[in-house]
Amino acid sequence: MCQPLVLCFAGLLGLNLEIGYYLHLLKGQARLLWKGKPIAQLLKRTDLDPATRTGLELVQELREFAVQEIGLTASRNYTSFCDIGDGPVSWQLTAAPKDRLEPLRWRYPVVGEFPYRGFFDLKRGLAEKSRLENKGFDTHLGRVGAYSTLGWFDDPVLSTMLRYREEDLAELLFHELVHGTIWIPDQVSFNESLATFVGEKGAFRFLERKYGPSKVEEARKVRKDRLTFKTFMHDVAERLKTVFDSDLSYEEKLGKKSEIFEDAKERFAELNLQTEIYKSFPRWKLNNALMLSYRTYHEKIDIFERVYDLTEGDLQRTIEILRGCEREQNPVEYLEALLSETKK
Repeated sequence: MCQPLVLCFAGLLGLNLEIGYYLHLLKGQARLLWKGKPIAQLLKRTDLDPATRTGLELVQELREFAVQEIGLTASRNYTSFCDIGDGPVSWQLTAAPKDRLEPLRWRYPVVGEFPYRGFFDLKRGLAEKSRLENKGFDTHLGRVGAYSTLGWFDDPVLSTMLRYREEDLAELLFHELVHGTIWIPDQVSFNESLATFVGEKGAFRFLERKYGPSKVEEARKVRKDRLTFKTFMHDVAERLKTVFDSDLSYEEKLGKKSEIFEDAKERFAELNLQTEIYKSFPRWKLNNALMLSYRTYHEKIDIFERVYDLTEGDLQRTIEILRGCEREQNPVEYLEALLSETKK
């Protein structure tokens, strides 16, 4: 995800009046940069914690794989390490009207619109969450494990990231490195979905190269569950959209929304899931903001899969084709036209 400092920097360029918000982001990012230590130097220390050493060596391995095998842009991202304790590094706020699946958007110069706002300070995030709720919005304030500044700064490896499973760390790093390779202003959903797709494909490729098919099979179970859950959530969203687009009154729409969410929690038990990654779903506080926050990272995956198939599974060639989207105002139409042309 692209946040939060690039939003701060872009906002300052545009002389945005929300100086307090941007200064808090600038302070948070500066703290990370100040605390960061070069990984190469840390690995030379004889007193380095063994678990930290193993994690940082894996990060170096993943960075090399990202550049050499996936075709992502080489940079100084993830060449330093910052200990932030238990984290998270920041919080991400999304909001939507109670009767529409339309995100509240914040506009920032240079990078365009974003359907979320980042906070290093939890109290500040909670205050903004409360303010929006008082104005009648559904809100969701989620924990952020890592983010990309899109090349404005050298993003560090965070201590929280080293606690991830190897396949999850690989997917996260590849996801964030994609943002530094391909980014299209005003196309957050496209950008995030693209990074999700490449992150997953790259992680599978890395695991298979390092461990063989058995390790990949375990990761594929998680991937299959994610696809199953994504389909399930899209179905819930479509049911909501049907209600919201109807002629029902505002109160009737909210009543139907509650029924849809309750039904979703009941139907969740019927999903054929092979892992427990979504076992907490029945306790989720469902609302429109959460639905939109989830969908941002999983839309349009199908079109990336079709481009990948076009290259016969060549991930580097896929990245080259997707780079062409940066010149287009509508990247989805561009890819659809490209795919149609290749069928002739």
